[in-house]
Amino acid sequence: MRPSSLVARPRVRAALPAVLFALLALPGLPRARADDLPYPLGPSSQPIDELTVELDLPRDLSAGKPASLVVVLHGAGGSATGMAGALRTWPAEGYVVCAPKSKGQIWSPSDLDSVKRIVAQLKKTLPIDPRRVHVVGFSNGGWNLAPLAFDDALRPASATWVAAGCREGNAPKWAKEGLGVLALAGDQDANADAARDTVRVLAGKVRSVEARFQAGLGHAWPEQLTDYLRWWMGVMEGRYTPGDDRNFDWQGDLEAARQALAGQKKGGILLYAFGPEDGEAGRELQGRTFMDLEVRFFGQQLRCVKLSFDAHRAELEALGVKATPAVAVLDVKGVPKKVLSGPIKVRALQAAVRTTAPNKRMPD
Repeated sequence: MRPSSLVARPRVRAALPAVLFALLALPGLPRARADDLPYPLGPSSQPIDELTVELDLPRDLSAGKPASLVVVLHGAGGSATGMAGALRTWPAEGYVVCAPKSKGQIWSPSDLDSVKRIVAQLKKTLPIDPRRVHVVGFSNGGWNLAPLAFDDALRPASATWVAAGCREGNAPKWAKEGLGVLALAGDQDANADAARDTVRVLAGKVRSVEARFQAGLGHAWPEQLTDYLRWWMGVMEGRYTPGDDRNFDWQGDLEAARQALAGQKKGGILLYAFGPEDGEAGRELQGRTFMDLEVRFFGQQLRCVKLSFDAHRAELEALGVKATPAVAVLDVKGVPKKVLSGPIKVRALQAAVRTTAPNKRMPD
């Protein structure tokens, strides 16, 4: 399966939380305000640079605890309140959510200039880490996201096109190391092909790029992918928890993976072993090596297993895993073909997973 074809099962969308967000943001309701902050903690509606902005600040925001910032642009005729409501749980994870409203039904160049100034003002007046800024655009907001994503002054850590795609391949030089890109859409959305094309347009020009799709969904916000978006966005800015990896559909039973391959002539196992002290090597593996397009393409053809070294020491040492982070590639019989550990290079893992993947040719 290619990286741009991952799907999630559909479920019924709930609109009530967004309504509650709108009620909480009404200007008539009293909001707690920290003495050293210009805006209330929690959700509020604020006039900034000629636009109305829905803000949601973490309850524990303070100078001693800088936050991340995520800016989300609504679709044509959409509401900023709805966009902020889609990320309603994020402030608890340390994100300032900023959802501006365009002056008209769609985003104009002057609106986007205002958004850039709004971001600059928020970075100046709130305790926000400038290295942890992210931009998201839904539908028309996505079609107008490139001026923010590729802005030399803003330099976001990530850019996400939702129900849209990036058509501009002239990414700045800093994006190759500093910008992660994600495209999300429903697989029934007319813009799904544009989301897929984002991978082709930006491959090799940004730090990483992928597309994911929610099964059975048309042109709407893909709620089932929002949790992945939050995890991925955290990885793009350097957040890391050993073992909390969602690059692959990891299972937790090596023997079950072996049994699933019984009788097959092709295939293998991608085994990831992690430990509590993986540190920078684990962060690099999760945020760069696993996200490489070739590693994804070949690795997703295998059975993927993730194990804690502390909990499975004997099992892992029998395979040749002595330290973490480690990645072992096993053949169709479950026999190790390659074991990599410590700082793992992209090319080394590309070569390892290619040897076992049934389809050894990358798509054009």
